[in-house]
Amino acid sequence: MFKIRYRFGFMFLLGAYSFLNTLLLESFDYYHLGADQWVIFLLFLAVTAGIWEGNRLWDNWLSEKDIEPFWKRIGYNLAGSVLITALVTLILGVPTAYYSLSHDWHEWILPLKLLLMFCFRVNLFLNTIHVIFLYMKKLEESHQQLESYKRITSQAQLQSLRNQVNPHFLFNNLSVLTALIAQDTTASVEFVKQFSNVYRYILKSDEKELIELRQELSFIHSYLYLLKTRFESGLSIQVDISEGCLSAYILPVSLQMLVENAVKHNIISKGKPLHIDIFCIDNETITVKNNLQRKPIEDDQSTRLGLTNIAKRYDFLGHHGVVVEQTDKYFSVTIPLIRIHSEHTLHNDMASSD
Repeated sequence: MFKIRYRFGFMFLLGAYSFLNTLLLESFDYYHLGADQWVIFLLFLAVTAGIWEGNRLWDNWLSEKDIEPFWKRIGYNLAGSVLITALVTLILGVPTAYYSLSHDWHEWILPLKLLLMFCFRVNLFLNTIHVIFLYMKKLEESHQQLESYKRITSQAQLQSLRNQVNPHFLFNNLSVLTALIAQDTTASVEFVKQFSNVYRYILKSDEKELIELRQELSFIHSYLYLLKTRFESGLSIQVDISEGCLSAYILPVSLQMLVENAVKHNIISKGKPLHIDIFCIDNETITVKNNLQRKPIEDDQSTRLGLTNIAKRYDFLGHHGVVVEQTDKYFSVTIPLIRIHSEHTLHNDMASSD
């Protein structure tokens, strides 16, 4: 509110209104200040501008600090504005009293009290408006954040739906199954079992916001089984997850999306095998890393869409820190693990087994 474009006009109007209000109430008849009214009028304008600009500079400083929660920001704002008001009163009131009234400081007491009362009224009015302004701004940001999350969730659900009915995924796996049936009946039965596990998990993933890493890995093992059966020695996958990571939570299907990106955008052959490592070494994050051997025709925007959705969904949940690293030799994505304390029951239903 203190940063509005026409703030100097509002300062003048507020100062002039306050002076006119005091004049109409005949306050100067009851309190003989001994100064000309034009001097008092200019003083009203000066202290109003001083309070406004002081609050603006203080508010700018607080904005740079990004203080949370909201009530703490309001507390700092009000505390600073009180100090600013007192300083403005002394800095502008004392010289005015000295040159307009008398060199005897005893005669300044009443005028300074009246000025201080006026200044605090102005400050209270400005900060009341400012708190309303901050609240409305915060409310608008919450609405925008909610709408943004809805869009991100819709995109993620659409991407998940595309994965569910991806004709290439179906065609490739059915082709592998057809070959297995002719060669090895036992292997084909196992392939169908893992194939059904993958689709059952993906179909139910939209029902949950978070999933325990233990359950996600169970699904990933089925998904990796399909990939290994299809690519054989062209694909090497290493999973190294410590026991301390298994009870943490991640976004459903996030690991699958990262593995799929690696398979989709890199050359896979017996001569140039793709190596994918999934590991958790610090109990705080999990990383999917692969050696880099990009296909000649690459849609970088398509590569980044899934990563952007994962990062924004983590941001909305208050867990920042999705890290993407790329060198000439490898590409890796690290996502945070989310810890849910036992006393919190907000997402218990999301983590329960089906």
